[in-house]
Amino acid sequence: MASARAQAQLNKRIDLDIPGTIPSNVQVQPVILANHPPQPPFPAYNIGYNVQGRVQQHVHQNIPARPPPGRGSAHPYYLSTEANLHPSLFQLEPAPSPLANVDVPLLVNAQTGQVEVGPAPHSRPLRYFWHLPRWVDVDVPGHTMELWLRLDPRVRMADILDRINVVANRPNANVFNMRRSRFRDVIHVPAFDTVRRDPGATEVEMIGRLTREQVLLNTAMRVDLCNNRLLMPVLDNTRSTRGFVDSRLPIDHFIRAYALPIPIPSDRQVTTLALRHRMQTLAVAQGHGKGATAYNNLHINMVPPWWHRRPNAQPARIAAIDNLTHREWMDDCLNRHPGVQQVAAPARRPLPPPWQPQTQQPQRPPPAAGVQHVATNANRIIDPRLQGGNPPAAFPGLFRPGWPNEPEESRHSFTTPDGVTHYYVEPQHRHAYR
Repeated sequence: MASARAQAQLNKRIDLDIPGTIPSNVQVQPVILANHPPQPPFPAYNIGYNVQGRVQQHVHQNIPARPPPGRGSAHPYYLSTEANLHPSLFQLEPAPSPLANVDVPLLVNAQTGQVEVGPAPHSRPLRYFWHLPRWVDVDVPGHTMELWLRLDPRVRMADILDRINVVANRPNANVFNMRRSRFRDVIHVPAFDTVRRDPGATEVEMIGRLTREQVLLNTAMRVDLCNNRLLMPVLDNTRSTRGFVDSRLPIDHFIRAYALPIPIPSDRQVTTLALRHRMQTLAVAQGHGKGATAYNNLHINMVPPWWHRRPNAQPARIAAIDNLTHREWMDDCLNRHPGVQQVAAPARRPLPPPWQPQTQQPQRPPPAAGVQHVATNANRIIDPRLQGGNPPAAFPGLFRPGWPNEPEESRHSFTTPDGVTHYYVEPQHRHAYR
């Protein structure tokens, strides 16, 4: 039986289409695959430094040797693959994060004492994030970048691009953004880091590919109410869905982080659905039929101006509905749902300017109450992942309930004969590093 939270959500009224609409993308009966053999759980996200006191400006970390051009270094979430995707990738709306307004320190090479910088010409200092590798593979998959961005709301694409391991001629940023976009399109999830107020054509179409249960439970996983479970898709290397496996997650997993009353559907989803209904109503009035996406056949003057870049278009007043232009209607809708602007423009600190050498002031934040302080140099703060002692205290909300705060890296690290230490490498994969 579903939890009280899930039942309360499923009792909400939500319409994905106007009455009489002919669905264009009916979800077929899922093909259930045998579950994978038991695998190590994904490590819980760890911010990597103490945020309960004054956040330090620098975090020291042992930087691995630079791999050959194009190759990347290890990171904690290497187990997330097309066939074993991290659950965070299926969340539709971001939950409130305790990290949103926490300053991000810079990454300092523990061997040299210098701040790591990105490639020229910007040469931006790299910001420290526990889960980002120092060197990112030039062929990094879209789902990996999407996961890195979702695990910490402060991460920007620039933090990833500045780590791409190329000597020259790095691919355009659009190449990497398109990888993310194509992946999201396969599993029907929106971007968390959108900066647009107005719902785009892709958003309006994508929300119609979901069921009301998926929207209300805040997940793109298939909702199997009969068996009280969430089904996770398994993709192949062409990004096609092979089938579904039991995610082993509770049906309310993606709404647990919200305080009551749960604000799902969000203001942005409500606005997106309202625009979808408006466009469907207009398509029927213009004689384009009752197809779910028949509005794609409307004249350019009848389409929201933010959906295209045609300078010769003349936005028309929609006399068949309210005699307002789409712009006027959308502005009124946004005023009635102010949460759209909050989601579309998350609080993020500006990226630091190009690095200028300066004297680093020694600092040492006080240890959290009840937590044994790990001894360090007076002038250095060592990355907690590299300590041999107990892991740092968990910041509230950052560790999965019921899972111990084990130092994942200590179980999956080893040193090769050349003196290089590799992290997050399971024993069966170590032969590739020798």
